[in-house]
Amino acid sequence: MHRRIPGAARIAAFAVVAFAATMAVSCAGAPPAKVPGWVTQTPANDATYTWFVGSAEGSSIAKATEVAMSGLIAEVTRYMGVTITAQSSATARATLDSFQADLVQTVTQTSTSRVAGFQVVEKYVAGSEAAPTVYLLARYATKDLESEKKRIAAVFQEKVDAVAKPEAMAKGLLEDGDVIGAVRKFIEAAAAASGSDVENAEIKFERNINAAKNAVARLGIKKLNDRLEANPGAAFATPFKALVSAGEQGAADVPVIVGYQTKLPNGRLGTKTVALVSGPDGAISFDHPSPDFVGKATLTMRLDLSAATEALLGVGDKFLPMVAGLEDEIASKRVSFEYTVKSLARAVPTAVLLVDLDASGTASVGTSSSALLQTLSRNGFIVSAAPLKADAIVGQDDTAVLEAARAALAGKADRFAYGTTRVASVKDDRGQKIATVSADVKVVELSGGRMLYSTVKQASAVASSEAEAVESARRTLAQKTVGEDLAASLP
Repeated sequence: MHRRIPGAARIAAFAVVAFAATMAVSCAGAPPAKVPGWVTQTPANDATYTWFVGSAEGSSIAKATEVAMSGLIAEVTRYMGVTITAQSSATARATLDSFQADLVQTVTQTSTSRVAGFQVVEKYVAGSEAAPTVYLLARYATKDLESEKKRIAAVFQEKVDAVAKPEAMAKGLLEDGDVIGAVRKFIEAAAAASGSDVENAEIKFERNINAAKNAVARLGIKKLNDRLEANPGAAFATPFKALVSAGEQGAADVPVIVGYQTKLPNGRLGTKTVALVSGPDGAISFDHPSPDFVGKATLTMRLDLSAATEALLGVGDKFLPMVAGLEDEIASKRVSFEYTVKSLARAVPTAVLLVDLDASGTASVGTSSSALLQTLSRNGFIVSAAPLKADAIVGQDDTAVLEAARAALAGKADRFAYGTTRVASVKDDRGQKIATVSADVKVVELSGGRMLYSTVKQASAVASSEAEAVESARRTLAQKTVGEDLAASLP
């Protein structure tokens, strides 16, 4: 008796009976029939037809016929050369189930032809009526059978190819020296292997993810220069340069992320990134935008395979340690450049005048101006108090201020730092006073009138009295909030 397979067990009982009624029967109570030759030996296949035989015993002709048909369908399926396993894809299972269902319909309903070229042509029943043996002979047009066999095999091969093809391509690329191309294909193969419906998924995943990691290990990034210098607002004299290599050879088309420092809207330093690709010789060249700050900074170049590794985001938990190993290897491919942005401002004579306005609008020159002078002097600036009165600034536009400063500072200073501070608010907190002071400060180049610096900032302070809180807020504002910022960013 032939083994049942998925799909065949779904044959309807009424269809079996209908089929049995249409075929010749030879059993107990009927004249003996000559046993057909195909019962003992399946006809030879040829270019026209491929033959299949199914047989089974049963307690009735209908039951024996049902099992015989299952055996017949199993024979056709075995000829296809595919097997449903736990790892078979849902698409492959559905394809084979559909094919088997169509075979069932063709066998049980003689008026339909669900499978092109397939036909049950003869039936023979032997034995007693209580224990009959049913034999079925079917033929399949060889041309149609081979076509269907290729179609189904292609579906089963699809998941295998999803891993095997990129893996084979990766090996070929590696042999040709295209390391980064090989890494991408190994990752693609690993991602495909991570699917639950891929046979030996864990083995294939580990093999390809390790191959990707080993390929990344061949890559290196080397600095070709370092410790560059520039001035605020001016370009570096030469680009930041590095070489991406694979062994002794430069590696072309390798994606690299460059991270460099720049001033954010809040005045603090942040990092911007730029994506680059190595040239034909593996060279990376980055033209740093004109820096907008003063001081030491760091620029990094690192391997960027985020686009390729995105396919690994959905892998199962059991694969995550291997993915982490690959990511660590990728992260190790980086270099850091140190550079310095030097301000020329320290060597330029600068005059300072900040006017303090109280709540009533009365102007005075004292706390804020002195605090700013101290901070700039402590940072190495050549500074002096501007010999101007408060009304040269208060209520005046920048043009008027520039004219007054040029007249008063001729031969004494080349730059003028000026502005006002105002009491923004004073609040009482359980007997303590909280004062908030704002400042509007600018620095102008006297010769050309170029505005070098402009800011509006606030600072707060707490004291036992309003006057002390305001004075403390002014000192903090001029020394730290404005002073340190101006010293670090003035070109």
